[in-house]
Amino acid sequence: MKRPPDSGLPLKKKHMHHLHHLRWVLLAFLSAWGVTAGAQASIEVKQLTTRAGVTVRFLYAKADNPVASAVLFQGGPGNIGLFPNGSMLNEGFLASGAHRFTQNGISVVIPDVPSDRRNLDDFRQTAEHAQDNAALFEFLRQQSPLPIWAVGTSNGSLSAAAAATHLKGKGPAGLVLTSSVTKAGVSRAAHVVSLAPLAEVTLPVLLVHHKTDGCYVTPYDAMPALKAALSASPKVELISPEGGSSGGNPCHGGYHQFRGIETAVTKDIADWIKANSAAPVAR
Repeated sequence: MKRPPDSGLPLKKKHMHHLHHLRWVLLAFLSAWGVTAGAQASIEVKQLTTRAGVTVRFLYAKADNPVASAVLFQGGPGNIGLFPNGSMLNEGFLASGAHRFTQNGISVVIPDVPSDRRNLDDFRQTAEHAQDNAALFEFLRQQSPLPIWAVGTSNGSLSAAAAATHLKGKGPAGLVLTSSVTKAGVSRAAHVVSLAPLAEVTLPVLLVHHKTDGCYVTPYDAMPALKAALSASPKVELISPEGGSSGGNPCHGGYHQFRGIETAVTKDIADWIKANSAAPVAR
């Protein structure tokens, strides 16, 4: 879910977060000129036509020695506010994850909302959203024959799961669903992962959920039921991180977005993807 302007973080942490944002802008500027910073992956902002008259802008980051690719779906309303220079308004767990994933051998696409929408409310489960996402998966296939995963956080877990059920063989090779929204009937701003037909998911699935996630629509005790709903999946595992920072709105930051443990959680996800990726299959 989208982080509010005032995160509630202490002043020192706010300053460090601002420096992190400036670093992102600088790296995006350098990559636009073909310059790399040490071992950092190159970052590009691209745009694809996904439906008639509709485009999707996205960040593309290629790992130096990739072992897999992934589409990262941020939560909240889905509008990460991606600018042509690579900076963005939303720096949630996945929206800001390009370097963390590429450093673990995963090339990534991070999409913004399509040009015909301001947000993804009542849209993540639709055929139109799946069509937009199909173009992103096809883009990654054109870059590499490596397996492509769909990774979602919070509301973004619905986008990932729906990509699997709508796109079938043209979609992801596996799913990673983090901080997934499971409590229905609360608000149209809460995109419940079960709006996708989870019993039709036939891919390996990793669930990642902080043991003390304080967001009222993402309770940790819903994980057994979520695992059970993925009844056709050949493998469903749960990673339950602990620790980190609980500061800020519990549905926009803190444990819900793995604040303070982003690097460790990303490594756990990447290691699971590597261990559960089948050999590339011609499509």
